[in-house]
Amino acid sequence: MPPPPSTRDLLGLLAAHGLPATTQRLSLLSALLSVDEGHVSADDLYRDLSDQFPTLSRATVYNNLAVLAAAGLIEKLDTHEGSRYGPVASPHVNLVCTGCGRIKDVLIGDAALDALVQRASREGQFSARALSVSISGLCATCTAKASATG
Repeated sequence: MPPPPSTRDLLGLLAAHGLPATTQRLSLLSALLSVDEGHVSADDLYRDLSDQFPTLSRATVYNNLAVLAAAGLIEKLDTHEGSRYGPVASPHVNLVCTGCGRIKDVLIGDAALDALVQRASREGQFSARALSVSISGLCATCTAKASATG
């Protein structure tokens, strides 16, 4: 697991995006930026933070996730199991397993994708923040299980 970002770094990120820094928002952003692989659900985050913040509500978690995603500080990925959240790693491909629900980010650093984003932004008069592509299928573990059973 990567080390959690410093409070100073988190405060800088929030300030750069014009977002107020609450203790709960800082903890939520820190937890998300510390995810080493894949994405987590809002309920996962709620469970992880509720010991630290006994008065934390699910609504607070969902509202903050929406704000952080809209600001481009985190990635929201809609899957067949519901929304998942994770750090923004760009450019990357999300490999979404339809068997177990696991999500793996694969960093590809492809110049052609960067050029595509620039071209689309220019043509659409759009200020792109990040690029992610999702591919659904079966991970190696689920593929092996499927082969063994059938």
